[in-house]
Formats: sequence, structure tokens, C-alpha cells
Amino acid sequence: MTKTRVQQVDYTIRVSQRAKRVILKVSGRNGLEVVVPRGFNTKYLQEILKANEAWITDQLQASMRSPGQTKPEHIDLRAIDQRWQVEYRPGSDGRFLLSEAAPGVLQIHGDAADVDGIALVLNRWLHQKAHAHLVPWLKYVGRQVDIRFKNTTVRGQTTRWASCSKLGNISINRSLLFLPERLVRHVFLHELCHIKQLNHSPKFWVSLGEIESNYKSLEAEVRQANEYVPRWVLGR
Repeated sequence: MTKTRVQQVDYTIRVSQRAKRVILKVSGRNGLEVVVPRGFNTKYLQEILKANEAWITDQLQASMRSPGQTKPEHIDLRAIDQRWQVEYRPGSDGRFLLSEAAPGVLQIHGDAADVDGIALVLNRWLHQKAHAHLVPWLKYVGRQVDIRFKNTTVRGQTTRWASCSKLGNISINRSLLFLPERLVRHVFLHELCHIKQLNHSPKFWVSLGEIESNYKSLEAEVRQANEYVPRWVLGR
């Protein structure tokens, strides 16, 4: 990654082997991030940033208005229709302990002022939830559309909801738990189609359209789905 500046705004350049074009990302945590394809000539960046200056300004201002990382009082896992109330209890040994004290109730024992520690223990819990719910769900969807894949990995990716390797392995983001069910299913179908076409060629979109007729509108929703993910989630 490379940090630089334009129009009095710091931004980070990240080279991606998968990117086919320049992608601009703005978040409260990372500020402005510019994702460029490998081999891209950065002398063209100024022109791209200038053309998107109004959008960048709006997004940066919006991220500054957003509250910083805080302790969640509740957690909505829309994908699996679960809502959890979070209760905080004092701890004495400097560690954090999380337990599902009752249906829909999480208890965290530890220093309530340590928001980073709270975020870490919540992300571990989220990872376990993803393994328990998203992995079998993906297998089920694969059987529904008769597309086989090899293995599934749960990660905390920073820029992707999921990915498919040339070996037929699918990686899914634990933050999918925050998205509505229809969007998670669409992400699964998208990656399953990559088993057949490991690209975004016309053949890929035809394949996706055969099993998801309204894929275009769902693709648009998924591109905006970061809004569902709380700020305490690490990796997004």
C-alpha cells in the first residue's frame, strides 16, 4: 500500500491482482482507499480523482459524521433472523469472556471501557456464528442449483463478500451475517457460478441469470451492503 495526497485529502493506493479497473472506497476506518489493477499507471489517478471529487467529498463528510467504534447494545444478524441484546459485566482478571447467557442475550465480562477488546471478542463470536450458519447454508444452495465446490473458508475480508479460487474453493465473509437473506443467497449464487466461469465474462452473467433472474438489481444492492455492517466489525 502507498499513502499519498490529493486536494488536501490523504488516500491509500492498494494494488489488487483481481481488480479490472480503478475502485474508490471510503470508510470511517480507512478514509479514502484507491484500489488499482496491477500494472496500472498511476499518472492517470489525478484525472480519475478529479472526476470523482464531489462524490469523494460527500463520502468523506458522511464518514466523519458517523459515530466512532462503540460498544453495541444489540446485534442484528439479518441473514439468520437473529437479534442479540448485549449485556456488559465487570471482569477482574483483565480478560474478556463472552457467553450466550440466554436465547438472544450475549453477556461480555471484562473492561467495559476497552472498546477494542470488546470488538475483538465479538468478532470471534461472529466468526463462530458464520461457521455454524453460513457454511452449511452455502452447501445447501449449491445442492439446490446442482453446482459442486470443494471447500469453504470463513474469513474477515476487507473488500469482498466472498471469493472463488481456481481450485473450486469458496471463501465467505463472516459479515454476510448482517445482510438480508436475499443478498446472502445472491452472493452464494454469484460465487457458485464462478465454479463454472472464473471471470465476469458474458458467459458468467448468462449462467447467473439462469438461476437468478433479478441478479442485476441484487448486484446493485450488494454493492451498497456495507451499510448493514456495524463499525465494531473488524475487516470491513
